[in-house]
Amino acid sequence: MKHDKKNSKIIPFPNVKERLVHKGMAALKEKNYHEALRLFSEAKRYDDEESDIYLGMAICLLEIGELEEAKGICEKMLKEGHGHYFTVLQVYMTILIQLRQYEKVKETIEAVLEENKLPPESAEQFYKLLDFSRKMTEDPGPEDITEDLPETEEVDQERLLNDTEEQVKLLHGLKDRNLTSYIGLLKTILQNPSAHPVVKTMILQLLAESDHEKPTLVAKFGDSMTINPTETVKPDDMPILKHVLSVLDDTLGNENPTLYQAVEELWRRHIYVLYPFQPKYSNRELWAAALHKVGYEMHGIDIDKEELHILYEFNDRQLDEACALIKDIEEISYL
Repeated sequence: MKHDKKNSKIIPFPNVKERLVHKGMAALKEKNYHEALRLFSEAKRYDDEESDIYLGMAICLLEIGELEEAKGICEKMLKEGHGHYFTVLQVYMTILIQLRQYEKVKETIEAVLEENKLPPESAEQFYKLLDFSRKMTEDPGPEDITEDLPETEEVDQERLLNDTEEQVKLLHGLKDRNLTSYIGLLKTILQNPSAHPVVKTMILQLLAESDHEKPTLVAKFGDSMTINPTETVKPDDMPILKHVLSVLDDTLGNENPTLYQAVEELWRRHIYVLYPFQPKYSNRELWAAALHKVGYEMHGIDIDKEELHILYEFNDRQLDEACALIKDIEEISYL
């Protein structure tokens, strides 16, 4: 409900809503989600129609685990046409996946694709997500397999080495279990060039959580390395991830905070899929420019290299390659 200026005895300061939204966005970027939510909620008292307020609230609620409330806000925004449709849809899909409401994910994407609402640049990503949601609605979830997890001698290893869905089910079933009898199988998958890169990241994280300290060979994207899972820097702690986001925060974050949030998730997925390998180039400004460009394209916005050169320092040829790498990795980021 809008602030009742006529009947209120207290006259609000000029631009109070704008200042609250600005402070809320700053708190959101600092990951101070409870404070950001408080500021957005206060701003809503003065304007209950501004889309940035509602999207900010949805992101905060998502991050603090209030998923049903975040879901309701996104559904209201999509229904009433508030905010950038594609950005809201991305947040909504993230919420539904965390709620494991895969049937709703499938229904929503199918409806959107039928209406041709997605920019052509983003269609591939959503087709991948649609395929993922269909598989999750057709197959039993991990809770159905953990109680009857077979011993390794009973596992059809030949099938596991070539079936990504079976590998994911196995990994979910192995959480909080003794991995001793499965180490050989897991390391074989890590060395298999045709195994899915995301599955390999999941295996490495599982080994790290189980304090597996022995040298482990990993093959990804035509390259290989030997690591100690417990000593390798986690994807979210990689310096290149934080450095690039810091550059983007000063540019895209100030220009369009909601688009920045979407691009941040894109970059986090990129690092996660590559793990434990690093991006090809170490130039943080190059990756920031590439993410800025790809983020704009995914939202149907054109931006040329001249505009990007004003904000970042990069080589044009490397920018084209970095953009292509981001898109290629994004296509396989969903199992």
